[in-house]
Amino acid sequence: MKKTEKACSIALASTAMVLFLMFALSMASASPEQNPQTIVPSDISSGTGDSSDDKLVLSELSTEGINIATESIQPAALKITETRITTSKSEQSDPVIYGGKIAWTDYRNEKSDVYLYDLSTKKQIKITNSGHAFFSTMYGNKILWQDWSDSENGSVYIQDLSTNKKTLITTLSDAFDSASIYGDKIVFTTWGALLMYDLSTKKLTQTPTNVNAAYSDIYGNKIVYCSNFPDENNNTNIYMYDLSASKETQITTHASGCSPAIYGNRIVWEDDRNGNYDIYMYDISTKKETQITTNPSASRSPAIYSDRIVWEDDRNGNWDIYVYDLSTGQECHTTDKSDQYDPDIYSDRIVWTDIRNGNPDIYIGFVSNVLQPKPPVVSFSASPTSGNVPLKVQFSDKSTGSPTIWKWTFGDGKTSTLKSSVHTYGKAGKYTISLMIKNAAGSSTKTHTVKPENILSA
Repeated sequence: MKKTEKACSIALASTAMVLFLMFALSMASASPEQNPQTIVPSDISSGTGDSSDDKLVLSELSTEGINIATESIQPAALKITETRITTSKSEQSDPVIYGGKIAWTDYRNEKSDVYLYDLSTKKQIKITNSGHAFFSTMYGNKILWQDWSDSENGSVYIQDLSTNKKTLITTLSDAFDSASIYGDKIVFTTWGALLMYDLSTKKLTQTPTNVNAAYSDIYGNKIVYCSNFPDENNNTNIYMYDLSASKETQITTHASGCSPAIYGNRIVWEDDRNGNYDIYMYDISTKKETQITTNPSASRSPAIYSDRIVWEDDRNGNWDIYVYDLSTGQECHTTDKSDQYDPDIYSDRIVWTDIRNGNPDIYIGFVSNVLQPKPPVVSFSASPTSGNVPLKVQFSDKSTGSPTIWKWTFGDGKTSTLKSSVHTYGKAGKYTISLMIKNAAGSSTKTHTVKPENILSA
C-alpha cells in the first residue's frame, strides 16, 4: 500500500532473553559487573613440627550443592545498510517496493511521471510520459497509478511489467487517497467510498461500509481502512472488511486511528489517543491490541511485512525511518542526518524518501541481523591440587566467549591480571580463589574453595 498524502512514539523494544544452564568445574554466574559469590572453605590445619611440614590440598572442583547460574544471550541486533537509488536534482517521492523493483513519482523537468528501478539489472525505467502521473502501488508484475492529464477527470491505469500492456481501470472526478493490490483485487478509496476492481472479472464495485472510508489496504480477503466521520472533530477509527464473510468489524474505538496497513493477521496504524502519534498493532487471530511505540515523539505512516514494522519517527529532532522486529524485540533506524519519510517494506528491504542531499531522493535500506557478542563463560583448572607448603599452583583459564580481561583473586590478598597464572601459597589458612573475566557484553565470575586435609608431618 502507498498513500498519496501524509496520513492522519518510540518503539519500546522488548529485549529477548534466552536462558541456558551451565556446568563447569565449580559455580559460575554472569552479571554486568563483578559479583563473585563467597563459599566458606574448610580449615587448613598445620601438622606438628615446623611449618615446612604443613601441606595444602586444593579439592577437586565440583558443582555439587551449588546453585547453577544462568547467563543472558544478546539477541541479534538489526542493522540497515543504506543505498541511494536516485541522483537527479529534481524531487522524487512516494516510493514503493515489491520484490526487486522500486517505483516512485518523479518530478524532473517540472512534470510528474512514474519511474521504476530494477535492483537486479540496476536499470531505471520511465513508466509514464504524460507528465501528470502520480504513483500509487505495485504487486508482482503489476504497477498502478493515476493520471490527471485531464484536469477534470483522473484516470486509473494498471500496467503489466512483463508484457508492458497498459489497461484503463476507471476514471475518477477526484484523486484517490490510497490504493493497494492483492492478487486480482485492487482497492482504493475516494470521497469516503471504498472501491474494489477485480482484474479477473474486470468489474468495479463499491464495498458496502457503514462509515466513510479512507486510507485502505488489502491482504487476502481482508480490507482495512479508517473511518472519516464528517464531524467537527474529524474523529477516525480503524475498520476491517472481510470479503469472504461480507462483514465489517470495528477494530478501534478511541476515535484517533488512521493510516492502517495489513499483513497476514496483523494490522498496524498510527494513533494519537495519547496526545501524540504512536504506532499500534492488532492481531486478528487473538483480538489483542499492542502499543508498539510509547514515548512523546510522533510516529507515523506505518507499513508491515511479516514480523517487521516500519514507520517515520521524529524522536531525534528530524524524521527518521525506524524498523521494529516483532520476533526479537529489536529496533533500529536510518542514518540520522536529515528528514526521511514515506517508508515501504518488502521482506528485508525498506524504501523511503530522503532529503539528505538537498532534494528528495529515493533510498533503499537492506535490513540484516548482526550477532551481538555474548558474555563470556568462566572456567579454570588448578594443578597440583595438593602438596607441601610452600605450594606452587598453576591456575589455567579454560573460559569460553572470548574474554578480554582476567582478574584472579587468590584468597591471601594477592591478585593477578594474567590469563593464566602461577601462585605460591606459603602457609596454611582459609582461601577462596576466584576468577572474574570480561568482554564487551558482560562478565562472569567463578569461585573455587580451598578444602585442606589434615596432613601430619612425618
